[in-house]
Amino acid sequence: MRIARRLPPALASAAASLIVGSCAPRNPPRLADLCGGANAEARVVAVVDQVRGPGGPALAGLEGTRFELRFEFSPPTAVADANATAGKDCDGATGSASFTRDIPAAIRAATSSASVASWRIQGDTVLLDLNPRVRDSNVFFSLPLDGGRGHWGLSTFAGEVAGGHTEPAP
Repeated sequence: MRIARRLPPALASAAASLIVGSCAPRNPPRLADLCGGANAEARVVAVVDQVRGPGGPALAGLEGTRFELRFEFSPPTAVADANATAGKDCDGATGSASFTRDIPAAIRAATSSASVASWRIQGDTVLLDLNPRVRDSNVFFSLPLDGGRGHWGLSTFAGEVAGGHTEPAP
């Protein structure tokens, strides 16, 4: 029979700290992390606040609907301003993102079937296009880098036919 040995108190304390630290919840990368050249994540709740006539009855029936999206941003691929420095001014940075597709069908039809989006930073805002390289029927999001309230819209050749606000998901 084998007898277990006791660890010295200092070593036992250090081991316990490592275990607790590795199990502690990690904060997901924030949108502002894009300015440092890192991955980022955003979870938002979008609300259908208004639908214009050209949107049709399918969209009109969605007024007041809330839906949640999760975006995973790849690091920037380009920064338009050569003087931009990480963490300071990242205006013009661009990249790609993936997103969840738990979106009402009438809105989902105007998004990429591969759940891929393009993004760029303009000032203190990340602009997302959920149907890149398509000229008609695009869903777009405008999310503040600080994670506050933003805007989303469904745009066609007739203009923005549906849209509303976004807020950080709980």
